[in-house]
Amino acid sequence: MRILAILIATLGCQLCLGQSLTISGRIVDEQHRPVPFANVVLLHGSDTLSMVQGTASDLSGRYAFEGVAPGAYLLKASFVGYKTASARLQAARSRSCDLLLQRDSMSIGEVVVEGERSIRSIDKSSYLFSEAQIAQVSDGRELVATLPNLRIDRTSDALATVNGKRLLLLINGIKASDEDLRLIPADKIRKVELYDVPPIRYMNDAERVVNILTKPLDAGWSGNLYGTLGQMFSNASITLSHVRGDNRFTFHYGAHINMKREVRNRETGRYAYRIGEENYLYDYLRESLKWGHQHNFGLTYTRSREQSYDLQIKASAHTDNEWMEADKRISFARNTLQEERTGRLTDRTESLVPTLDLYFAKYFSERSTLVVNLVGSYFDNRQRTRSTESGTTGFDDLMLLDNRKSSLIGEAAYLHRFSRAQLTVGYRSQCNFLSNRLRNSVSGQPQSERINTQKHYLYAEISGKLHSWLYRASLGATADIRSGEGGFRHLTFTPVVMLGYAIDRANTLRLAYDSDTRMPEMQQMSEARILLMSDFYQTGNAELKNAHRQSWRLSYDLQLRRFSLQAALFHEQTRNSLFDSYRSGDGCMLLQTDNAKRDIRRGFELNLDWTPWKFLRIGGSAEAAQQLFQPSEASATYRCWSFPVTLYLSANYRNFSFDLYHSGAPIFRGSTRAASRRPPTSVWDIRTAPCALCFSASSPSCRTDTRTAPFPKAWYATTRTTT
Repeated sequence: MRILAILIATLGCQLCLGQSLTISGRIVDEQHRPVPFANVVLLHGSDTLSMVQGTASDLSGRYAFEGVAPGAYLLKASFVGYKTASARLQAARSRSCDLLLQRDSMSIGEVVVEGERSIRSIDKSSYLFSEAQIAQVSDGRELVATLPNLRIDRTSDALATVNGKRLLLLINGIKASDEDLRLIPADKIRKVELYDVPPIRYMNDAERVVNILTKPLDAGWSGNLYGTLGQMFSNASITLSHVRGDNRFTFHYGAHINMKREVRNRETGRYAYRIGEENYLYDYLRESLKWGHQHNFGLTYTRSREQSYDLQIKASAHTDNEWMEADKRISFARNTLQEERTGRLTDRTESLVPTLDLYFAKYFSERSTLVVNLVGSYFDNRQRTRSTESGTTGFDDLMLLDNRKSSLIGEAAYLHRFSRAQLTVGYRSQCNFLSNRLRNSVSGQPQSERINTQKHYLYAEISGKLHSWLYRASLGATADIRSGEGGFRHLTFTPVVMLGYAIDRANTLRLAYDSDTRMPEMQQMSEARILLMSDFYQTGNAELKNAHRQSWRLSYDLQLRRFSLQAALFHEQTRNSLFDSYRSGDGCMLLQTDNAKRDIRRGFELNLDWTPWKFLRIGGSAEAAQQLFQPSEASATYRCWSFPVTLYLSANYRNFSFDLYHSGAPIFRGSTRAASRRPPTSVWDIRTAPCALCFSASSPSCRTDTRTAPFPKAWYATTRTTT
């Protein structure tokens, strides 16, 4: 018995000595708000110069030390602009300890939260800004544009990515526009979340997502006036916003006028094809003039009660009027018959798109949120086209096309935050109703057609951090449905799996797999025929299937104080990829959309962002990609390499700034160089000091922009005023 007691005691001591604990908690300020990126260290209680572990608090101010042995410790937290806080712990079991940081009045004027104050998650980076960064910009949009791989496109005057990826803008989690971001003062931005892999809710909407989290906005009026006068096009916009208590009203009007009435676009093309026993050659030179104008209106009401709910009602309308005139010189051959022809095309298109967007988010607690979004839109498009062509088989075709499309999108999502993870569960449904009415020389009598489609999407996603490992896993089930004749029902599972390893605070490795589906556009499924040239028509394909894309990606991220780099190897494979194909049938040639047998794209991508000095920023991206494309089982596989490169340079000194953006993409097919190359484009933007065009002497920002466009002999003069 004595020996047994000794063995039990010895085993108990070994268990106690081998026990590991967890010490966790939050770092908060005097208002009990979380302090992200605070330095947290755990020291030995008997030797406070010896550190056990160190970490940084996350965006919620939370920290955790795992695998800690029982004993006495000193816990310390520090952050620039705050006094260091500490607490002594006697840890016999896992426990929680919160630390409160107080403002340091002696160093409050020296608070610096630079670009390196960022935290990396599995799919995003979160950024804070210094007072110096805020002082150098005039509004929130210019501040956000200083983040890696983001810029302001001076041609469209919109926030964009350097490498051309589609961008979605959110403000406090709600979809927003550039105009909304311009109205936010730079000092009201609390932090910015930049997703290079969008959350599962937005994966079909964009390739990059920017979420701007703000402080409470000041009550009163704010506004923005912007105008561009140019040889090629002119833009104008006005935005007014009024904040009163929890309520905000915003009005926006924008116009774009295309004035290329004196600038002709030249296009050359050659078609060699065979119909039955007849061989055709169609060689043409087309010179076209295109002009028009677009207008958009928007009225938004927002009511936000902090930690309670967000409500937004947005009504908008977009109008588009386009005119085109084109003249053709044609060399036509049919077997032994050869003749010179002339052609003439006039086209007028009018469209109206009203939209109503309802958004509601309910915060049950600091960790639980329910989001409901309902969007309804109506598209009315009318097109009148007259096309004539001389010659023995010439034609005179008048086409009248009337399209009407209604869409209804509804979504509900529940978000829950755990201590070290986040869960999202949601459902989205989209219903589309299209009606076509076409009359031309082909149909004789008006043709009517109706196409109804549905897309149902059920998804769940969890992401978080475990020690130095980052993870994200999600599963979506997508049902693509077309009703009526030629209809289909396709159920596709679209998983997303990401695994990352944080080597240290600056270096991260990630491995990702994701997939999604793409439903064909309604016009691609329409059976209506549109005459393009003699015996040549464009039509839809009622047998189209939805496309399913799968992607694998291995990436390395480096984030330093003034330099960031992302390098990635990728492989994408799309089943039933959609592409434009030509085929002969019914005594003519048809241009229609088809599903490809094989479509693979793989290669290497590099993104850089460097700020050698505070006034200079250099960025860019480069890609080397190979595409393998097989249109059908009986066709050969086509191979080509492309090398898109973008360069971006921005210099700022006091009230002067200079931006340069250049992009180009040489393409090589097989071992020979392709005959066609995408021409590089350059946009130069020079801005000078404040001018006399301000309508308010108290305006914090008023500049006159002068630029040259990527067109010869083009000029632009721009003025912007923000109050």
